[in-house]
Amino acid sequence: MVAVIEIPDRARLLSRQGKISIAARTARLCWTEARPVVQIAFLLRFATGTAFATQDELDLPRILAGAAAWLCASVFAYLFNGVMDVEEDRRNHSDRPIARGALPLRRAVAVTLTAALVALLLSALCGGLIGWVLVFLALGWAYSAPPLAAKRASLPCAVVVFGLGWTSYAGGAAAAGGGLAVPAVVFATAMAAWMALVGAVVKDFSDAEGDAEAGRRTLAATRGVHVARRLAVAGALTVGVGAPVAAWTWAPSVLPGTLPLVLGAGWVTVRCLRGRHTERRDRHTRRDAYRAFMITQYAANLVMLVTLVGSR
Repeated sequence: MVAVIEIPDRARLLSRQGKISIAARTARLCWTEARPVVQIAFLLRFATGTAFATQDELDLPRILAGAAAWLCASVFAYLFNGVMDVEEDRRNHSDRPIARGALPLRRAVAVTLTAALVALLLSALCGGLIGWVLVFLALGWAYSAPPLAAKRASLPCAVVVFGLGWTSYAGGAAAAGGGLAVPAVVFATAMAAWMALVGAVVKDFSDAEGDAEAGRRTLAATRGVHVARRLAVAGALTVGVGAPVAAWTWAPSVLPGTLPLVLGAGWVTVRCLRGRHTERRDRHTRRDAYRAFMITQYAANLVMLVTLVGSR
């Protein structure tokens, strides 16, 4: 007997290929909208928190599930921000996929909700992690959505950003089955302060005009970029001096991880002071201080992570 094999007709095959292509394109654009550099930074924070809490035995499946959950949660936060920031992004001539019309809003919303659901499901497999994921998702919502919409004013923005950073370290520790001891608390607080006092300020330099038109009340939008630069310098110097002092006093073991913050504080300060003479340059140039902030936090987390792994 000869087996009969059904071969899909050309139309059905093309339709299936088209759906796969659309799904792949949507995933790629959503990843771009969620800002890959930021997503990797959140994974670094999570991994550092895990390294602080890991003892002799490494529960790799649990940690990988936790990392995937945290990645989904951070994708939710930033993709949701892109959904809620369409007006501001278009006023600022952003090239993000939603703002330029490459990523339909409906698809972005669907992926946003899916990411949150997957984060909750995966974190449920990791015991105490689900509580931190819930807090992170709530902070991500509060950052972008009414009634708080923390993104619209500098103080609530700094508070929520601090929370997003600090919980990432706590989540990493929870995935490893532990909590944050004093050294981890010192480092997590220093890095969350770097995000809140520096990153949350310098990110607005390039978008001040569009943000003001959209009704935001950030310092850069209401008082001008020159005033926001002064605040960023004050924040950078506060963390650059305070972090190593706190480490030396309470947790000398994390001192190596705080040293990049000293150099980063100087770098951000120089960028901000130089920026006073380039206020009207292009958007890319006005993000120099943000790039200095971002590279500094990468360096600090990587140094701390290598130090912790090397000490095992």
